[in-house]
Amino acid sequence: MITYGGKNYVLKYNMKRIELIEGVTNMPTLADLQRTRGLLSLASLKAYVAYGIKEDGADVFLNPKKGMEIAESLIESNGYPDVCANVLEALERDCPFFFREG
Repeated sequence: MITYGGKNYVLKYNMKRIELIEGVTNMPTLADLQRTRGLLSLASLKAYVAYGIKEDGADVFLNPKKGMEIAESLIESNGYPDVCANVLEALERDCPFFFREG
């Protein structure tokens, strides 16, 4: 759960969201995670938050511009490691197809 401006938000991912993020970052998700051992670049991390954030209980994602504002604020206030861990946790939960072996 992410709290920002008195509202609660969650990170949610699906194939469509991942495709959008990969288009913005110009990097396949799994390749990016393997290449960086899960420590995404700052630009990638902001994109994963901006395109994957929605208000808790809402069906629609936030506008990426608002998401980017929240991402920057979270990184500044909570720190890069915390935000990156939240993104990785949400990816593992929502996109298990990335993490299957064999």
